[in-house]
Amino acid sequence: MNKNYIPQAFFFTLAVAGILSVLSFFDTEKTFFSYTLKPVSIFSDILADAKPQTIQPLIADSIPTEFEPCPPDVICFRNFTDDDYPLDKLFARLLKAKEKSGKVRIAWYGDSFSDGDILVSDLRDTLQSLYGGNGVGFVPITSEIAGFRRSVIHSFGGWNTSSILTNPGSGHLGINGFCYTPDSGNYVFYKGTDHFRHTAMFNTFRLFYTADFNQKARVLINRKDSRQLELIATSVPSMVLVEADSIRQVSARLNLGGVTCLGASLEDETGIYIDNFAIKGNSGLGLRAIPQKNLAAFDSLLNYDLIVLQFGLNVSNSPNTDFASYGKGMSKLISKLKEAFPETPIMLLSVSDRSKRQQGQYVTMPVIPLLIQAQEKIAFENKLLFWNLFDAMGGENSMAAFANSIPALANKDYTHLNFAGGRKVGLSFARSFVYEVENYEKRRNRLAVITK
Repeated sequence: MNKNYIPQAFFFTLAVAGILSVLSFFDTEKTFFSYTLKPVSIFSDILADAKPQTIQPLIADSIPTEFEPCPPDVICFRNFTDDDYPLDKLFARLLKAKEKSGKVRIAWYGDSFSDGDILVSDLRDTLQSLYGGNGVGFVPITSEIAGFRRSVIHSFGGWNTSSILTNPGSGHLGINGFCYTPDSGNYVFYKGTDHFRHTAMFNTFRLFYTADFNQKARVLINRKDSRQLELIATSVPSMVLVEADSIRQVSARLNLGGVTCLGASLEDETGIYIDNFAIKGNSGLGLRAIPQKNLAAFDSLLNYDLIVLQFGLNVSNSPNTDFASYGKGMSKLISKLKEAFPETPIMLLSVSDRSKRQQGQYVTMPVIPLLIQAQEKIAFENKLLFWNLFDAMGGENSMAAFANSIPALANKDYTHLNFAGGRKVGLSFARSFVYEVENYEKRRNRLAVITK
């Protein structure tokens, strides 16, 4: 006679349901005897959604209200500086650049959120369409994600690379936090790409270096125009440049010994350029390892008009929710940047949204609002501009919306944007930037009428 297993199946199912019910009461991962239990929610479809958090600004800023309120589709720059209009010098140069008689340069320091030019590429392309410029600006000599980047085709070989993460004590680190020493068979190759409107061609190639004694570099333009450049001995960053009509690709080789390369740049004589200095795994504090004299030397070479600091993801990993120590570290970095770039305004961006799994759903990590408020405080205490990247994404639970949208705007790690999401956020920054340019033009035109 066959045994009846129905009672056993019933009690087994009841036991599994009981275990899952107990786990539903935990909203975070728990570890017991080296086993990690992830939170689940068998009731997620019938539970009411939690009310979204709202992140209210802690501090009033000093932006004049003559053109307020901010339009609903714009996340306005907030101003904690002592200057009513800290970006006016930039905007004045920008309008000259639009008429092909000037250049604007922005240094964008970030973490993995803008690595590979994901966030910056569409922003750069949009602003170059409005105000002129061709080329991606600063490019590294080596890169772990060279094949991933869409804004330049980049290959290399025969280099030893150091960075703020691998060798923070190096005295040779350049403005991007890296330095590169040539080995046998060294070369670096860049080619414009048609993926964006202003990256296919450029007319100036810059090579940044330091050298213990006079050196030579060999540069090949468009596979046929070969040139030999003299690298004069210098202990502080210097540069050589090559100009030619319609450069589509360029390669360079250096001699062995006594020379350190610090990067290159692909650009025109006029227009706007955003140099992307994103470093994966950087909280921002690592930038303090770049020697002060090297930063100042790059400013004298490239004349930066704005520095953007975009960090936070690598701080949100910490279980600690007291960001006082991080704030002190960032304040030291900001003081260093202000000394190296004395005439350059600095803008701090908030951390983006980031999700964690809770009761079967991906929601904003509880630490994110606390970190944004800490970053707002850093901007206030150090008299910076501030832009809320979290709000630009859409606020609470926006990362989950990005990742789950069709087509997806973010990766399924619920932390990083893909190129489509980078375009969306980059264009949001562009709208904020253009809105401030338009306000500047209104003030300038009104002043012109008054003085007639």
